[in-house]
Amino acid sequence: MPEYKFACDCGHRQSVIWSMNKSKNILCCPECGNSMYREYNFSVGGGTYSKPIVSDSLAISPEQIPEHRKHFPDVEVTPEGQPVFDNFKKHEDYLQKTGFVKERQKLKPKGKRIGKTKKV
Repeated sequence: MPEYKFACDCGHRQSVIWSMNKSKNILCCPECGNSMYREYNFSVGGGTYSKPIVSDSLAISPEQIPEHRKHFPDVEVTPEGQPVFDNFKKHEDYLQKTGFVKERQKLKPKGKRIGKTKKV
């Protein structure tokens, strides 16, 4: 059976081993009782992206490009100031060095709840 990794907004993380037919189920956090979300590992297959990612959300002012190249010589930047990433590790290292945090996409929960529910 596969192992699924879950995380909660409160910071709790856990791994669960269960059958694939349960993979869409919602897991409740044992710490706070809220729904946990599934964490995905995008570094499968060597960690390279199928095509380079041009990040609008991390864009800088074109005047800052020379300074950016001093600090991050291995990260390509478009003339408009958008950093370009061709692999997962370079993208993650850049986020960590700059202090940016990736927020998970807000999705509407689907499936049935498993575990304790938070009582109000």
